[in-house]
Amino acid sequence: MEKKTVIVCCASSMITSTMAVSKVKEIADSCGLPEPHIIQCKFSEVQGNLASNDVDFIVSTGKLKGVETGNVPVIKGTAFVTGVGEEEVVREIEAQFES
Repeated sequence: MEKKTVIVCCASSMITSTMAVSKVKEIADSCGLPEPHIIQCKFSEVQGNLASNDVDFIVSTGKLKGVETGNVPVIKGTAFVTGVGEEEVVREIEAQFES
């Protein structure tokens, strides 16, 4: 299966996005998939990264206000920080890996 490219973003590109990166890697591993190419960045850097990379999906730990993502699916990764609704987010990411 093809290696996916994923943007994982938060406000500062440090704490919450780092937590989400770990989860995304775990999900890929549990599905028996190659580790994705992950671009960890700030919300303000998402559009630039979309313009210069072929991104399969985005995991955001907050709202991407005013960020144009085109047809790239955005998954709300806030559950990786709060623990609320995490199973649903895991299923959404699994579905993106399988597409």
